[in-house]
Amino acid sequence: MYENDQNNSGLNNQFDGMSVSGVENVTKKGKGKKAALIGGISAAVIVGGSAAAYGLSDTVKNQVKLRMSKPEKYYAWVTEKNSETLGKLLSESYKKELDKYEKGENVKFKFSYAPTEDAKEKFLEYTIGEDYESEADEDEKNLIDIVKKHDEYALASDVSFKKGVVNSNFGLDLSGDRFLSFESAFDMNDIDVFFRVPELKKQWIGLNVDVEEAASEIGMGSLMDTYKDIVKDPASYLSPEDLETEVNRYVNVWGSFADSVRVEKKEKVEICDIEVDYTVATIEMTEKDVAQLGLDMLKELRDDKYVKNLVTDKLDVVEEDEYKETIDSLIDRAKSSIEDGDLDDEETFFTIDTYIDFTGTVRGLKFTNDVDESFFMAIGKDGDDIRAEVTFTEDGEEVMSAKLNAVEDSKKYTGDIVFTSEDSDDEVKVEFEDFKLESDDKLYFSGDFVINVPDVDPIKISCKSNGKKQEISYELKIDDVDYGKLALEYSADNDVNVEIPDKNDAYMVNSDDIDDFELEKYVTKDEFSKFSKDLIEKLGFTGDTAEDLAKEMTDELFDTVDDSLGGDDYDWDDDFDWDDYDFDDDDYSTASKDKKQATTSAYDDDYSFDDFDWSSLKYEDYKDFMTKEEFDEFVKEMQEYTEEAKKAS
Repeated sequence: MYENDQNNSGLNNQFDGMSVSGVENVTKKGKGKKAALIGGISAAVIVGGSAAAYGLSDTVKNQVKLRMSKPEKYYAWVTEKNSETLGKLLSESYKKELDKYEKGENVKFKFSYAPTEDAKEKFLEYTIGEDYESEADEDEKNLIDIVKKHDEYALASDVSFKKGVVNSNFGLDLSGDRFLSFESAFDMNDIDVFFRVPELKKQWIGLNVDVEEAASEIGMGSLMDTYKDIVKDPASYLSPEDLETEVNRYVNVWGSFADSVRVEKKEKVEICDIEVDYTVATIEMTEKDVAQLGLDMLKELRDDKYVKNLVTDKLDVVEEDEYKETIDSLIDRAKSSIEDGDLDDEETFFTIDTYIDFTGTVRGLKFTNDVDESFFMAIGKDGDDIRAEVTFTEDGEEVMSAKLNAVEDSKKYTGDIVFTSEDSDDEVKVEFEDFKLESDDKLYFSGDFVINVPDVDPIKISCKSNGKKQEISYELKIDDVDYGKLALEYSADNDVNVEIPDKNDAYMVNSDDIDDFELEKYVTKDEFSKFSKDLIEKLGFTGDTAEDLAKEMTDELFDTVDDSLGGDDYDWDDDFDWDDYDFDDDDYSTASKDKKQATTSAYDDDYSFDDFDWSSLKYEDYKDFMTKEEFDEFVKEMQEYTEEAKKAS
């Protein structure tokens, strides 16, 4: 949680008061030579040892830079050091993701609910009645058997991906047995999609999507080529080395820009309830400084060959000449805004405080603007006590905060995180005990957590891991009744096997012809009816109930598919009679014979919305489409528009 090199803490004052003085004068020449020799050797040992320590210890490096450099030089060194650390961290993380993409990864999730007998009783009493045993009919008895039979319900997924190919399997499990599955396969290279329900039919349904043709029709054919190149080899567009270089490049622009830095070598910084000694580097920025920083960034961008090559060559989104002209134009505009003298160069626009520990590592920042708003974040350690804080303030008052209070014991952490907001007087607290990271790579962890939310019973969550998978569980208790356990399990490994179904064996559908899809060409009604009955019997329904439910499911599905894909778009009224309508050259009128009323609407070339009375609209006629506030705003805007149109005419 909090890493720091404490081994060299005793070297903090290594250079305080250290000097190499002259050798004491002696009367005898021989003794003088000997003393000088010893003095020289001693000096060499001291200097050499110090040089070795400098090469090995971040603490000593920091102390030397702090004592021997000007504030701006020291701050630039700290910025460079930390940007290199950040760059390496991001680069290594990105490289791991590229390795996963190349070698593949399999991720499994399982979300389950195991009800108690009390929970089953409560459910049946709610759905059937308190005397459900004696009052239940035949169908309800089936439901009772199902509820009492199963001890666990789970949603499970198994997803594998490798080089742009994704295979997934989602399933519903009852008491540990697979009840129903949905499988899919997606090829990001050719944009091919396949799916099936294996319990229904082993044959895949494939969807042909001609993305290249669609992209070409709208003039984006080259973009699809770029997309395929990225899927094939992401590192060819952004390598880990490129990422590290780019991070260092632009962070260091800031470090070299900050030429006016005030450094306090040892200042107490308050983090929650502890105080930590940090070196504090303070930078005050004016409006002109902000503009100058933007100009420096633009200049760096102009000289950035990687970005230029990316957008002009690899992505091919702009011509090289246009790219240069655009950057030069932005630079000229930035220069003009600075040279015009309209920007304030006296008043502080915002202030940045950087908190630096004795190794030269940045442990926090504080931003304060000219209207007394600030953002503070820092982490600190005092013995085994670790504190971290993120706070927003306005006029010296906290608006929002998150504060960590933890104690470290053998790489285990116990404490809490408290969240507060000015919008609520209540706080949310997450307590944790024996939190430990069990796997740095996969971020598996263990520990017990309690989430305290106002007016809600505490939510107790238990987490454990054996280093191979993560388990998170929650005992569902409401009003002292134990309703069972909710659990989440997940794991990730590199044992991957992905494949795309053979199009020749699949039932292929072209995306352009999706409206002509006929379900019975893939699966017949009899096949689906048998599948439905098998599912219903797996649940526990039997006899006529199973038959009726299967028939209802089958009819419902096929009717729905026919209506949505193959049916008529309009439901014509057989009782329609043209005799109900009268037409003439000047107006169009409709008369309802049953209601004996007529509505006339006249149209002519001189009609204008200027003549319409918008206040005559009624909200009741529009309530299905907008809120009352939106309706009132619409009417107001249209009235204003009408008035302006009348004035203009």
